Amino acid sequence: MTIDITSLDPYDGMGDTTSLVLANINGQLFKYVDNKMVPALGQGVTRSADGKTATIALRKGAKFSDGTPITPEDVVFSIQQAKAGANYGSLYKEIIASEKASGDQVVLTLSRPTLNLEAMLSIPQASIIPANFKGKSKGEFFQQPVGAGPYLFSSRQPGVSVQLKKNPNYWDTGKPYIDTLEFKVFNSNNALTSAYQAKSIQAIPFVPTVSVPTLTGAKIVNTAGAATEMFFINGSKGPLSDLKVRQAISTAIDRETIVKSLRGPGDKPTETYVPASVLGSARPASIRRGDIEAAKQLLAASSYKDGATLKVIYPTGDDTLANTVQSMQAELAKIGIKLDLQAVDQGVWVNDVLAGKYELAYQNISAHGTTADAPLQGFIATKAFGGGWTMDVAKTALTEYQGAKSTGDQAAALDKFQNWINAELPVIPTVSLSPSLALSGTVAGYQGLETVTQQALPFDGLWLTGS
Repeated sequence: MTIDITSLDPYDGMGDTTSLVLANINGQLFKYVDNKMVPALGQGVTRSADGKTATIALRKGAKFSDGTPITPEDVVFSIQQAKAGANYGSLYKEIIASEKASGDQVVLTLSRPTLNLEAMLSIPQASIIPANFKGKSKGEFFQQPVGAGPYLFSSRQPGVSVQLKKNPNYWDTGKPYIDTLEFKVFNSNNALTSAYQAKSIQAIPFVPTVSVPTLTGAKIVNTAGAATEMFFINGSKGPLSDLKVRQAISTAIDRETIVKSLRGPGDKPTETYVPASVLGSARPASIRRGDIEAAKQLLAASSYKDGATLKVIYPTGDDTLANTVQSMQAELAKIGIKLDLQAVDQGVWVNDVLAGKYELAYQNISAHGTTADAPLQGFIATKAFGGGWTMDVAKTALTEYQGAKSTGDQAAALDKFQNWINAELPVIPTVSLSPSLALSGTVAGYQGLETVTQQALPFDGLWLTGS
């Protein structure tokens, strides 16, 4: 991978590669397999008649990677950690209380019936860890975390690699099939490609589109489209505080041409914030072709009719993303908007965006699971990515989405949020991503991965053929 993880803490870590690594270290109460939610560390949910109480029975004999049994106390503690998470904690605000019941059961008290409960408890941000961090401080624990996923944490060299070993106590007997996983970090796509060609790596998650033609003999698996690439906008001051300027930028971008010329086979143009895989029956925003003349007219009607220069930050390590930004730079120059492109380390990008120390920032947001809860919550928790935007509509949409009694009600909540996005442009979505996973010919067991998001993809079903 070309982007390092940001944390080993599943409740606070951000980014696609972070989520992927954490999905292999940690286990959750449920998991998504073959287009349906199935039991994992939890055996099932029994709901009360009013839907406000959910009783979860734990899998008998389930253990952490260090061999200690998983108890209701561990689950209660983990849910408390999930609720307190800085980035995704509000996903679990409907859980008023969690407590141990009789036997190996946990009772969740909900503020209202929650349609997506199992889905919300299936993502890495709802990982189950030992209660009280096994007597350590939080910081100490996540230096050498103990989880219940298919692999156990071995070591990490920041910017170099994360090493995992087979978890001998994994609840899914017989899995995983691979003894060790090493997530190597490369400083460029060329270095990544060279490592694959030298057969020193067998899998490339989130493979850059520009690398695909060079991966001779690779099996390319297009996983579920759980991410949207976009411009994040700091609208608190300067040119981007002017709606006409934001509209001019969005109108000038030729999304269809970008996808056809620069992107992978599963990627599609979009103007919709919520990733396609979790949009459900909500209406995606209409996609317009880039219109330079219309964009010029919008800019002429703004307070910056003579144009403007804007700094854009984007993370290093992804040539496809860099090429996309450069393409938009050329288009926007035609209307008088000059982009000063600055590639920065992923950690710097996150810190600057959350602190509002940017004008334009480019990257993607991910669903991390099978529902739209996470992208909505991410918008709120980051205060719209440090851009100074009001959260009223987003908060209302999330509340209505989580309290929905039907998929139609969920769609209505998402439509309300997207209508506001269309009107105000606090972000400018560009590409709907269907991330590719490249596997060498020696890797088997990938059938069915097309339905799973890479951000929550454990490698427990893969094996090496040796040929």
